[in-house]
Amino acid sequence: MAFPSQVTARAICVRFHTDHPVLITPYRLKGIIIHDFPSHPIVPFINGEYRGEMRYPRIQVKVLRNQLCIFGLGEGYDVVQSFRQQLESFQIDDQTYKVERMDVLESGLQLDQYADHFLRYKFITPWVALNPRSLALYKSLLPNERVAYLNRLVVQNLLFIARELKYDIGFSVSVKVNLQSLTPRVVEGQGSGSFKGSFTCNMILPDYIGLGNGITKGLGTIVQIPS
Repeated sequence: MAFPSQVTARAICVRFHTDHPVLITPYRLKGIIIHDFPSHPIVPFINGEYRGEMRYPRIQVKVLRNQLCIFGLGEGYDVVQSFRQQLESFQIDDQTYKVERMDVLESGLQLDQYADHFLRYKFITPWVALNPRSLALYKSLLPNERVAYLNRLVVQNLLFIARELKYDIGFSVSVKVNLQSLTPRVVEGQGSGSFKGSFTCNMILPDYIGLGNGITKGLGTIVQIPS
């Protein structure tokens, strides 16, 4: 489905194809970017400097299929555009990674109107839906209650983004999750619960935006798929 001409926030995702596969975490990649480009405006977006002003990360560093991907939303859009024009190579340990080409996907987050039919989105990285407190509550629910609870969590994730952009959605957001399992995978060392699968909703979302917890680690990344 094509995005309307007027969007609430522009979005961009740049996938950098390098001559070697990227096998490190997004956290390490952010550290490399901060070290190698200390004066670039991307740095405050990924080093936590804006955390008090912007709780939802406007720039998200991800590793997808062993490739560096950087997603920018709203204020992060122009910054990612600028950064992609400067990144020609980067160093991981003693290995130089040369950018051979890049794929650029521009889209937008549309909050002014709902989709004319339910759109389907797939989590291409695990959706960390449950923090330790909500995980304990979730385990006490019956199966049908779990589905309803997770539906509400996706809605909350989406409304959180809208609030961060200082926008009131003028319609009721409707979500239906379709997960591989209702039993969450506990994230080691965090006590959080994650899921794999998809969901449908009546909101128009940009590909590669992150939902839930762990967004700065590349988790909860979605793409739209044919219904």
